Amino acid sequence: MKPGNTWIEIKRKRHCYAWLSPFIILFLWLQLYPALYGLFISFTDYDGLISMSLVGFDNYGKAFQDPLFWKSLGNTFLLWLYIVPARTFLALILAVILNSKKLIGTTIYRSVILLPYITASAIVAIVFRILLTSDGGLINAIIGTRIGWLDTPELSKVSIAFMNIWRMTGYFALVLLAGMQKIPESVHEAAALDGCGPIRKFFRITIPLMSSEIFFVSLISTIWIFQNVSDVMVLTNGGPVNSSTTLVYYVYRNAFEFSKMGYSSALSYILFAMLIVFSFLLVKFYYGKTEEGK
Repeated sequence: MKPGNTWIEIKRKRHCYAWLSPFIILFLWLQLYPALYGLFISFTDYDGLISMSLVGFDNYGKAFQDPLFWKSLGNTFLLWLYIVPARTFLALILAVILNSKKLIGTTIYRSVILLPYITASAIVAIVFRILLTSDGGLINAIIGTRIGWLDTPELSKVSIAFMNIWRMTGYFALVLLAGMQKIPESVHEAAALDGCGPIRKFFRITIPLMSSEIFFVSLISTIWIFQNVSDVMVLTNGGPVNSSTTLVYYVYRNAFEFSKMGYSSALSYILFAMLIVFSFLLVKFYYGKTEEGK
């Protein structure tokens, strides 16, 4: 279509753009403007109130020389390593159970496993803080010994991972269940005729045919873990000795506790860049494997 014809079509269908204008205005006001303003702030020394001075790329250079930045980044990757593989596998097992024809009352079970996800994350974190507290916590009372789940650097991230897995597995199980139900029943029947047992059928048929859903769950889990701040804030407050401080929580602390808005904005854009790179690598790995399998 020629440029002149394009403008004619736009003018002829201008009423469509009138219907879209509320969304466009809200997007520009609530999404694009804050993002661009945050990028501008990342090049300043700004306390969030009055003092603001341009410092160029100093905030970005400071981040890569900040030991706590690297520690929080390492904590984030460790949480990703603890959570994503275990949660994806558990969600897959749970989806298989919910997809079983032998299970009675599947609708009720699907509603129940979704309850942790729809519960406010702050409420869940408070409950787990009560359960995992060293003195008088229910978990320690059950096992009969004192374990510092939240008070030791070795276990603080494990406690966060345990809570996050419990809270989010049900949601991802339903996502995987939707993909599982798209597999034709004839495939399972043919596998049964060939003598495939449940375990072999799970690893040889179910998982390969659900590769796109598993990839989606892994990608969304990765993004959510890198953006999650409430779990750490309420459960461990980043402690002890910053052993559970994640990068997004470090962004929050610099902005609202240390009044370093410029440095916090720089950290947030570093996190944004890492998420783009990490997501790109995951996508490239997935589609690379897909092409090899063809």
